[in-house]
Amino acid sequence: MSLYLPKPVNAQSSKHRATAGIVIIGAGMAGSRFAIELARAQQHNTLASSQAHLPITLISKEPQVGYNRIMLSPVLSGESIFEETYLYEQSEYEQLGITVLAGTSVDAINTNQQSIELSDGQTLAYADLVLATGSNARIIPFPNYDAKGVHVFREIADVNALIEYARQGKKGLVIGGGVLGLEAACALASQGADMTVVHVDSYVLNRQLDLPAAHLLQEELSCRGVGLEVSASTECITVNNQYEVSGLLLKNGRALPADFIVMAVGVTPSITLAKDSGLGVNRGIIVDNFMHTSCPHIYAIGECIELDGELFGMVAPVNQQVDTLVSVLKDKRGSISSSLIKETKNNWHPFISKPLSLKLKVSGIAAFSAGQIDFDDSEIEQVESVIYKQTSLNHYLCLYIKADKLIGTVLYGDVSEGGFYSQLITDNSDISSMKETLIFGEAYCDSEKTTVTDSESTLPSVASIVGEAS
Repeated sequence: MSLYLPKPVNAQSSKHRATAGIVIIGAGMAGSRFAIELARAQQHNTLASSQAHLPITLISKEPQVGYNRIMLSPVLSGESIFEETYLYEQSEYEQLGITVLAGTSVDAINTNQQSIELSDGQTLAYADLVLATGSNARIIPFPNYDAKGVHVFREIADVNALIEYARQGKKGLVIGGGVLGLEAACALASQGADMTVVHVDSYVLNRQLDLPAAHLLQEELSCRGVGLEVSASTECITVNNQYEVSGLLLKNGRALPADFIVMAVGVTPSITLAKDSGLGVNRGIIVDNFMHTSCPHIYAIGECIELDGELFGMVAPVNQQVDTLVSVLKDKRGSISSSLIKETKNNWHPFISKPLSLKLKVSGIAAFSAGQIDFDDSEIEQVESVIYKQTSLNHYLCLYIKADKLIGTVLYGDVSEGGFYSQLITDNSDISSMKETLIFGEAYCDSEKTTVTDSESTLPSVASIVGEAS
C-alpha cells in the first residue's frame, strides 16, 4: 500500500452540509478501526432497512492514516517497510463512503453549536463526535530535555530520524527499560547503532516479568550487543556548545556519552482538546461503559479515555471499546423517533474491563505474563511458586498459586501455554485437581485430550520443581 493523502472535503460544502455526520478525531488504531467497522455496520443496516445513515468523517493529524504503531519496531529494525503497517487499504475507506481528512488537526470543539474548527480553517458540524486522540509520548523534563538529538519513539517521523543515527553508527542511549525502550534499542542496534538502555529499576520489564525471566532477557540483550545500565537515575542530559546531546549524567555522578537519546518512558492520554472544550477529564477523558463523555453527542475511545480510574494501552480493550461504540452508533440516522432510540439502546453492548495478559515480543524474544506476579512481604508467605526451567533452550515458566487458585504466571522462551494459564486466572478456577501436572501444560491437565500411563510418562518429578515463593 502506498503512502497517501486523501482529498479533503471542500470547505464551503463542509460548512453547509444539510445533515451533520459522525465525525472521528484521530485516525490511529482506534479511530480508523472504528470508522471502518461503523461504516460496515451501517452499510449492512442500510441494505436491510433501505434507510440512509449518517455520513462518517475521519480526521487524521498525521498525513499517514490508520497505521499500526505496534509495527513501527520492525520498520525501525529494517525487517519490514512502513507501507506494510497500514490497517486498511485506501480503497476500503472510499468504498465505504468514509471521508478522510489527512494532515489536519482540530483546533477547537464548540459543544453548543456541535461543530469543530480545523487547523485549515474549515468548520465541520457533527451529529455525534468521537474522540480517538490517543496518547502522547511521555517526556520527563530533565535539564536539556529539548536539546537537539533527544527523541521519542511514537510516529513514523521518529522512526525516520532514528534510522539516520543508526546508519551512521552513532552511539545512543534509551531511557526506559519497558517494552518500547527495549524494542527501540534492539532495532537500532541491528541497524548499526551502539545502544545502551538506561533503566531506573533493578531489572528490565519489571512490571511484566519476575526476576529470573528478566535475567534471561538481559542476557539475550547482551548477546545482541545492547548494553544495560540498571538502577540508574538520570540527573540531566548533557549537551555541547551547539545545544546538541553529548550524553547523560546520572545521579551517582557517572557520565554516559551519547550522540542521541531516545526517551521511552511511557505515554500519557491526549486530553488537551477535550479539557479545553469543557469535557470531564482526569488522567484521561472520563467515559461510561458505553463510551459517552460528560457532554451530549460526544464519545471517546482508545488510549485517551479513563473509565473507573483505569487507563487503556493494550489493543484488546481498545478493540472492545470500538465494538461497544459501534453498537451504540450504528443505527444513528438524521432523524430518529424516541421509540426507535429506546429500541436501539437494547442492542448496545457495554464495555467491561477484563484482566489482561501480556504477550511480549521484544525483537523476536517471546515472553508472557498474566495476573499478579509481584508480592509484598505479607503476601508472599501465602503464595506458592511452581517453577520449571529448561536451561539449554532458555525456557522458563513460573506459576504463582494461592489457596488452590492460579493467580499469576510468567513464561519466557516458550509461551505456548500462556493462553491456558491466563484463562485459569481470569476464571478464578480451582486447580486443586490438576495442581500436580499444571506446570506441564493444558494437555497434561485434561484427561480427555491426553492420557499418560506410568510407563509412558516422561515428566520430571513434580517435587523437583515445586517450592515456596521466596
